[in-house]
Amino acid sequence: MATENTTPWICIARTGTFHDSEGRPHTFTEADLERISKGYDPAKSAAPLVFGHPKHSDPAYGWVVALKREGEKLFAQCAHVPAAVKKLVQDRRYRYVSMSLSPDKTRLLHVGLLGAAAPAIDGLPPVSLTAEAVTINFSGPEGGQMNPEELQKQIGAQLEQIKTLRADNDKLRAELAEGNKNFAAAEAAHTKIAADFAAYKRDLAAEKRKARVRALVDAGKLEPAKEAETLAFAAALGEATQTVNFAAADGKTEQITTEERYFRELESRAPDPRFSVNFAAPLPGHASPQPGPAIPADINMKL
Repeated sequence: MATENTTPWICIARTGTFHDSEGRPHTFTEADLERISKGYDPAKSAAPLVFGHPKHSDPAYGWVVALKREGEKLFAQCAHVPAAVKKLVQDRRYRYVSMSLSPDKTRLLHVGLLGAAAPAIDGLPPVSLTAEAVTINFSGPEGGQMNPEELQKQIGAQLEQIKTLRADNDKLRAELAEGNKNFAAAEAAHTKIAADFAAYKRDLAAEKRKARVRALVDAGKLEPAKEAETLAFAAALGEATQTVNFAAADGKTEQITTEERYFRELESRAPDPRFSVNFAAPLPGHASPQPGPAIPADINMKL
């Protein structure tokens, strides 16, 4: 079973008589394919996946990690195949394969991906390096030699595509960073607005509290000397968040804050004339105003 690091099994040969790149006939039986499969040991000499039939110094684009024979066909499984190479096969740029064997036809030397070369062995089932089906057969009389310039061009196009994708990724990262920056600025602005609104509410509550305390003093329900003390105590109650039950005069009970309950209890007091700003104390007897002399009604006042 193919793992994440390996390709699906690809059919690289079948039984029959075929001609190599020099026109020489070769016959493969099931026994020949079984011998090639059983004798393959990637730990000792792994066969590379290459383009065409390159020189020994050309790079490998994957490695054959296993061979198996199923009836009249020989299958190979590759690993470490770059995504760009898989994409070229998936896009049908390379539709065929050719295997290279040792002179005694017992040891696999490499598996070559081919482009436009006509296959020498036909009838192999469609296979691929990815999930897409791509037909892969043996090379034809021309030996399946790759055009190095075409290969370089195609790989260069893939690398250019990777470069573009990386540039797009960098652009998206920059846009994301800018978006995060703008979000942080908006969040800071929202926090400031919330803080300003909270300060406004506190100032409004303080003004309302001060007005109620002043009204209590003016109504004679609070001693003027206790105005500052009452205001401070009411402000401390205003910081609390819990509510209490309050029974109104009509018998209804409601949930109110402790500060509101405190004010309602103060406001329910009977006025004390001594504390009212409208209260005038009686003057002492000796200071009481005396009536003046009566003026005759018939006296005409002239200026």
